[in-house]
Amino acid sequence: METNIWKGIFPALTTPFTSNDTLHVALFSENIDAQLNAGVHGLIIGGSLGEAAILTLEEKKILLQTAIANSNKSVPVLLNIAATTLKEAIQHVELGVQNNANGFRLLPPMRYKSDKKETLYFLKSVAEATTLPIMLYNNPIDYGTEITIDILEKLANQQNIVAIKE
Repeated sequence: METNIWKGIFPALTTPFTSNDTLHVALFSENIDAQLNAGVHGLIIGGSLGEAAILTLEEKKILLQTAIANSNKSVPVLLNIAATTLKEAIQHVELGVQNNANGFRLLPPMRYKSDKKETLYFLKSVAEATTLPIMLYNNPIDYGTEITIDILEKLANQQNIVAIKE
């Protein structure tokens, strides 16, 4: 499996919970199997506009480990980074590296409308914290910050930023 060239369909998997508000790992595993059987090209853990804000690092670790085990390394598994602070984003990088993620999907800072300079600093700092590949996620309608062409041009030398989701 080549993880540094990403193309195709990379769904952000939903995170099911039990009635006791714990991860429903069996149902999550079924979803992974269904996605793989449908022919996806990669998996993204911890979607940005849903559960990313409420999952603990431990829950993200469990989801990441489950996805890697269930996919049997047949597709890249990315950990989503939808963090409020740079410190929190770096914690996600460390979690992903320690648990064998194939890379990350990265959003600008959440819950704060950063300006271009702040957005660039945040994205560049996270990219410099890892050698793993990164897919940027530009969704200004939902989170209020745009990754502009100007920002992308300034990130062009960041070799591990390999894809963008618009």
